[in-house]
Amino acid sequence: MLSNEMKWIRSNMALFNFEKNNEYLITLQNSGNLVVDFKKYANDFFDGAERIIHYLSDEAAERQDIAKLDLWYFAMLYLYRQSLELLLKSTIFKYVTQKEDRKTIIGEIRHDLKEGLDMLLEKIPDNEKYDNDAEINWLLLFFEDISRVDKDSDMFRYPFGNNLQILFDKQTHISLLATHENMNRAYSILNTIHECNAVYINEYESYEPQLFIEGGHYYQQSVVGYNYLGQSFYPYFTSYEEVGKHLEDLIKKEKYQDMFLPMCYIFRNAVELGLKQLIVEDSHIPREEALKVLKKKKHSLVGLWNKIEAEIEQYANAPKGDTTIIDTRKYIQAFHDFDNSSDIFRYPTNRNLDTYFSTPKTFDMMNIAACFHELCNFLSGVDSMLSEIKDYEAEMRSYYSDEMNY
Repeated sequence: MLSNEMKWIRSNMALFNFEKNNEYLITLQNSGNLVVDFKKYANDFFDGAERIIHYLSDEAAERQDIAKLDLWYFAMLYLYRQSLELLLKSTIFKYVTQKEDRKTIIGEIRHDLKEGLDMLLEKIPDNEKYDNDAEINWLLLFFEDISRVDKDSDMFRYPFGNNLQILFDKQTHISLLATHENMNRAYSILNTIHECNAVYINEYESYEPQLFIEGGHYYQQSVVGYNYLGQSFYPYFTSYEEVGKHLEDLIKKEKYQDMFLPMCYIFRNAVELGLKQLIVEDSHIPREEALKVLKKKKHSLVGLWNKIEAEIEQYANAPKGDTTIIDTRKYIQAFHDFDNSSDIFRYPTNRNLDTYFSTPKTFDMMNIAACFHELCNFLSGVDSMLSEIKDYEAEMRSYYSDEMNY
């Protein structure tokens, strides 16, 4: 079998093919009970984040693997944040039961954790309220801090939001220990609220209710905020691609099927990041126009691909009969058709609260992961090709400018 690094675009790709008796077949089916389904997704994403942060704090720290400690932070934080959002919405659905009311509330909350928690606390009957005011106040302040920097749940998925705001404008040394403790404390408090009669026991270190807490041992930190030579998409694309591979390895080694949805979403976002990187950083599209493309196309893989395909084909100078571009378009179309809004892998319903996977759907995990690998490898190769061309063109312009001024 080819390694991940050797995998490349295939002409015979079939996203949903699988063979019977394959040990990596995974069948998804949601119940339609939104309280149950959102809670299940929340647990899966939280477990994914936990597995990543434990790997970073233990194995990566022991190996002094600075690259992983720094770069994996973005995808890991997104997994944690998404788990809190899913658990919060599951809890709200316990008290808001009518579909239209649920749709209205979800439309108002969107991804804002603080607003969602405020609304939840208003909906809980007095006889079910969690009476530990200190923990509730801590959670309110923690969610307020998250909403302050990541109200729309995009600052850990992309290098900048719709308003072009950059999350880290300076180098920041974030404590992984504090991150782990605070995320576990938040999830535990919210889970106690969800379970009504559960007893919350604070087993976690007492840190301020802040998302970013600096300090700690050097190899227990994620250092973020590098400039990366102007390549703002590089740390995010790398983070999502490598974390996706790690989750895939967990499924293969441990038959840990609950990692399938987090793995698929993480890989899917890597593909979107790779396409956006080509448009903003590598193409000849003026930057202002490129940013408008990102804002207009949002999560549309086909829309993003259509903006860069011609330039890739122009500079690839492929030999006659080469079908790589045509084959790549098939990958893009297949992933787009299955998940055109970038939500089928991270929510159990669409925006209208219609249930995904209401009937069983079987996937070959190895095939799905291979298709993601092949597409990510292609996007990385195109990034290298186009960036080299732009560097060469810049050198030529500088050379001729010097000649003119001589």
